Amino acid sequence: MGLDETWVLSCAFFSILGLLGYSMIAAGAVRYKSVQSAIITILLGGILTIIAFFITGYAFAFGLDSNKFIGKSLFAAAQFESTPNRNDYDNFVFHTIAAIFVTSIFAFGTLERSRFFSFSFGVVILQGLLYPIVVHWTFGKGWLSIFGFQDFGGSSIIHVFGGVTALVASLLLHERRDQNGKIHPGIFPHHAPFFIGIGTILLVVVQIIFLSGLNRGSENYIKGLVPVNTFLAASFGGLSSYVSYYLKKEKTSLITIARGALAGVVAVSASANDIQLWAAAFIGTLAGISYLVIQLIVKRSHVDDPGQAVGAHLVPGVLGTLLYGIVSRSHGLFYGQGLKQFGIQIVGVLSIAGWALLILAVLVPLKGFGIFKIKPEQESLGIDQSYAGGEAYVFSDQTVETKSLLNSQKKSIFH
Repeated sequence: MGLDETWVLSCAFFSILGLLGYSMIAAGAVRYKSVQSAIITILLGGILTIIAFFITGYAFAFGLDSNKFIGKSLFAAAQFESTPNRNDYDNFVFHTIAAIFVTSIFAFGTLERSRFFSFSFGVVILQGLLYPIVVHWTFGKGWLSIFGFQDFGGSSIIHVFGGVTALVASLLLHERRDQNGKIHPGIFPHHAPFFIGIGTILLVVVQIIFLSGLNRGSENYIKGLVPVNTFLAASFGGLSSYVSYYLKKEKTSLITIARGALAGVVAVSASANDIQLWAAAFIGTLAGISYLVIQLIVKRSHVDDPGQAVGAHLVPGVLGTLLYGIVSRSHGLFYGQGLKQFGIQIVGVLSIAGWALLILAVLVPLKGFGIFKIKPEQESLGIDQSYAGGEAYVFSDQTVETKSLLNSQKKSIFH
């Protein structure tokens, strides 16, 4: 095995730990009565993603018999190649992990409210068809790549796409209910901020490794530049969100500093291989501040986004993708290249976000048939009690729920 293959696979193997990071964030973001279901959602999504991407997703993304819109071969790994110029096995592993990241972000928008069957169906369509087509447009040398759109590490391809699907799911599922069965007017507090903090730190590390793995065949300088830029963006993102939060609240926040760092990494992903160090710091700073601002807007708009997919993924992804047209060394406005690339980046972001909205074609019918969201009494009781066989935590002084709630739980995948 050559050096580049070893490098790619090593980065891919470490990047799979992103599942652990997303699971910890999901577990910490929900109420204690939904911890098991939150982790199940992330793990189930990962499993279904691998299967869907294996059967049809990779073919639509990288099929040899393809056009500018979609691939048409390599279904279920048929005719995979392993040559010095093309290794479908390595490529499948690496891009499947990216797909798992997308699914996990989508899952953030469904926490505590979606039925496992409906979520699973959405993931199969998402990763068997919708997301792979975007991958073909970009990484697969499709029409967006030919048009000139640049997104080195997936600020839009992964994070904007996943963030849009999460936002759609959140809006369709509405706010969560409290223990009395009433719609909660605001956002429930996270039951375990330390889970979110540790999970986010892990995601930052995973993202640095993932971006480094994209440098297959690159010059050594670029291989070093990418992690350095990512480190700087994460640091300045965490610092800017931390300071901004302290100036507003005169308090510190573990979630804010951790998620601000992640926002910085998400934003710099689009350009980590083509910007100078000052630009990485600049992007990270803006991303950290934007995360805090977006979280305030989300809270006031009553969008129930427990995993903060909008603030930590969607908006930083848009910001970082657009800033490529400003600070890129090869295409940026600051380097005398005009605004052409900025315009191309806008087209790319709008195209990817617009395509992600097609998840509505899957989720709206599920909602119409009444099988997308769990029943109000099940939500009040908690998904863990209704579907997962009990809560992850059992307190010695825990109040026993009323018999009517206990009797209301259903085992059917539709109810």
